[in-house]
Amino acid sequence: MIQFLKKSIFLLLAFGLTSQAYSQQIRQYIDEDYLTENVFGIVKTTNGGLISGLYFRHSKFLGNDNLSNWGIELVNIRHPREAKETTFTGSSFVFGKSNYLVSIRPTYGREKILFKKAPQQGARVTGLVAIGPAIGMEIPYYIEISQNQKEQYDPNNNQHARPFIVGNAGPFRGLGETNFVLGGHAKASLTFETNSTKRRVFGVEVGFTVDAFTREIEIMPLADNKSIYSAAFFAIYFGKRN
Repeated sequence: MIQFLKKSIFLLLAFGLTSQAYSQQIRQYIDEDYLTENVFGIVKTTNGGLISGLYFRHSKFLGNDNLSNWGIELVNIRHPREAKETTFTGSSFVFGKSNYLVSIRPTYGREKILFKKAPQQGARVTGLVAIGPAIGMEIPYYIEISQNQKEQYDPNNNQHARPFIVGNAGPFRGLGETNFVLGGHAKASLTFETNSTKRRVFGVEVGFTVDAFTREIEIMPLADNKSIYSAAFFAIYFGKRN
């Protein structure tokens, strides 16, 4: 995944540089006179699932190719040793998993337009950095065992051995028992907009994030758990400008 992101950034930057040279020759750019921008993103991270999270970002154009932004992100973080297994009933579960980890990230950042998009040509490229608190949701991971009971996985419980597990009990089973863990996060990324117009926005974002919590999050009790989680990510976003 990381190698794929590096290659994607290189190719998109090369494409953006070429289109920037062309746009400088014709001296025409899409207007940057909008005041605000609102976008929604769907995120895939190297330590999350196929769809790892969602975000909303509100940006304000400051002039001189600079923007300020604030937003909110919701991202699922998995342990590196997580692996799904399928039971004889066809259900799946992650053996050894005791808690989910979901990070809620209120963010504040700055964005710089590196390359503008000429009409019908190239891509607009921006660089973005953001920081903010991270609120970790440590949500109990429930399994269903052979007696049709649903319990949080406990490695010390003999009934939670592999042969007795029928499947997982669903992602919302333990929400009422969530433990909240405070922390902070930081993000650095590049955005590439190829189909955007003056008022409509569509693009991709690639970069890296770090979440640091005040204590270890026990995702898998018998594995090494951490308080700091880093990941590369890829996102598709869309929205509008005013």
